[in-house]
Amino acid sequence: MKKTFVMLLIIASTPLLSFAQERTEIVVQEKNTGWSGYVTNRFWDNWFISVGAGAQVYFGQSDSKGKFGKRIAPAFDFSVGKWFMPSLGLRAQASGFRLKGFTYDPNNMYVKGGPNHKGLYKQSWQQFNVHGDILINLSNWIGGYRVDRFYEAVPYIGFGIMHACRAADNNVFTANAGLINKMRLSDAFDLNIEIRGSVFEKKFAGEQGGKRANGILTVTAGFTYKFNQRHFQRSVAPVVMAEDIALAATAQQLEDTRAALAQQQAYNRELQTELNQVKNMKQEVKVEKEVLVAPRAIFFTINRANITAKDKINLKYLADQIKQNPDKQYTIVGYADKATGTPEFNMQLSRKRAENVYNVLTKDFGVNPSQLKVEAKGGVSDLFDSNPLNRVTIIE
Repeated sequence: MKKTFVMLLIIASTPLLSFAQERTEIVVQEKNTGWSGYVTNRFWDNWFISVGAGAQVYFGQSDSKGKFGKRIAPAFDFSVGKWFMPSLGLRAQASGFRLKGFTYDPNNMYVKGGPNHKGLYKQSWQQFNVHGDILINLSNWIGGYRVDRFYEAVPYIGFGIMHACRAADNNVFTANAGLINKMRLSDAFDLNIEIRGSVFEKKFAGEQGGKRANGILTVTAGFTYKFNQRHFQRSVAPVVMAEDIALAATAQQLEDTRAALAQQQAYNRELQTELNQVKNMKQEVKVEKEVLVAPRAIFFTINRANITAKDKINLKYLADQIKQNPDKQYTIVGYADKATGTPEFNMQLSRKRAENVYNVLTKDFGVNPSQLKVEAKGGVSDLFDSNPLNRVTIIE
């Protein structure tokens, strides 16, 4: 009978020990570690290329004297760029093709044909503009990063060199600004409508006197292809809570442990009463030994699935108890916190955590594999009341 009483006390104390161990976990909070809360990507991630075609209009010294429709010329552009963050990127672009204008100077190098009734001569020449731009994704900046947003506004500013093909030495410095209207077609392709303005020295059109600077207004439409990796991931890191918050949490945990201890003591008294009743019975009672195994929880750090030396000690005791119940089967369920990572990543991580616990029990401590079943639940937010506690594997 004494052995039976000791065994009952051990069984009754097991849930309390597991509870006390769980409650002493350090509470953590999370903060962003990347700019605007996202990890900056690797060099070969988030590259894109764009092509477009449209029209451009030249604004020079005498161009306003001619008809606007006669000044519209074709334009093309080709761009290569990279997004470093959801709202910041760089690109290099080659643009241009042909310009049309008007002049009163018959000796201008770009004159085509004779004058009209106003004395204006038509101009036509080929040009191209090579420039670098800083891109700001205004939609991501203001509205937050979303991979499924249909429309995004991307203003930019940049500088470059423009060359007139008629004259080998006719190169001018340009300042460029514009707006890219992005419309999502798929995960890899966007439709773009780009509006761009360029300002440069007046000598580019071969004019003398007049305005200090000339300009070009360009509107093109085209497509963008985005190479893998195309998206950004949130960045979080564990940080120990402030001292006063940590002390308050520890005091609450101690109070919870005391309450659980009082409840367990009451339960033990009930067991003692039942044992005394059994002693008073004048008959032989056959006791069948059975070891009850309370659910166990193994906690993990963010984005990790490794089993620590401390956890292996707990799993060794659990393995001994499982081997004493060879006819019972136990389930190992892995979880991850939903606030971190994609659903696919969380599912893989939760399965890896459960499999690592399975491997320790079977390979290190000799548990029969037929007694264990492995499940993965992916990212969850409602298992416990904080994200760090949801990074867990439970054996029950």
